[in-house]
Amino acid sequence: LGCPNRSLVQLSLMMINKVCILPRHWFNSRVVKHTTRRASLSSSSCCDELIRRYDDTVNSVTTLTLNNPKKYNVLSSAVLDAMQLQLDDIAANDSISVLVIRSTGNAFSAGHDLKEIHAHGTNEEIVALFQKCSKLMMSVNKLPQPVIASVQGIATAAGCQLVASCDLAVAANEATFGVSGINVGLFCSTPAVALSRNVHAKQAMHMLLTGDLISSEQAVAYGLINKAVSMDTLEAETMMLAKKVASKSNYAIRLGKDVFYKQLQCDDLKDAYELTTERIASNFQHDDTKRMIAKFVNK
Repeated sequence: LGCPNRSLVQLSLMMINKVCILPRHWFNSRVVKHTTRRASLSSSSCCDELIRRYDDTVNSVTTLTLNNPKKYNVLSSAVLDAMQLQLDDIAANDSISVLVIRSTGNAFSAGHDLKEIHAHGTNEEIVALFQKCSKLMMSVNKLPQPVIASVQGIATAAGCQLVASCDLAVAANEATFGVSGINVGLFCSTPAVALSRNVHAKQAMHMLLTGDLISSEQAVAYGLINKAVSMDTLEAETMMLAKKVASKSNYAIRLGKDVFYKQLQCDDLKDAYELTTERIASNFQHDDTKRMIAKFVNK
């Protein structure tokens, strides 16, 4: 029969993809192509096709961009691996003061790739995938630098979890948020961890039990995001915030992020005050702090 027309092959694959679950080995062979074509981590431009990195060395702000818009920036295993690699590198880089996480296309992230999960099949493989995702979310939370989510579109399930895991979040007015796994018979247990640490329990449970999406305006009221802005100003508003935070003492910002989350974990108010008293005292002893306070009091 000879070699079929390339466009016909592509069309056939698209049709197959719409009506059935592709074999795991076929899916993995495609995503590996993306993750292996990587520039140096120190590069100031993109590092692969799934995650792009840009280092603004002037303002000490690094941006990671989810770049799989055709699949709604799903957090596939390959994306999680690529992003974890970047987070580990950023955590070790003292010259980076703030990290921004954003996406291309109409969706911030639709969460996990259900086709990938369905193809995994075994409980052990699914557990391993969600452990990988949980590690990434904890890495965002424990990153020395503040992390800002810049949300231009829908953020659902693990995508909403990623927003909730960031320290700050700015969203376009058109963006929506949800933990809608319940609509396919799946309670969003792991996204609930981050969501419930941002949003009041009754509001979180309403989202989790109904699968309803909330608007950016509601997300601000719930405490999930800091600010809703027009789509046209989203990038400028995000970078204004990032640069403002980055302009502060890098030492104080890192100390502050660490102690803020640690004191929240204290069961006793006395323990929280003991921890923060020790930290604020050590903060006063830092050279940058001494210099800035001396400048202020000697005006």
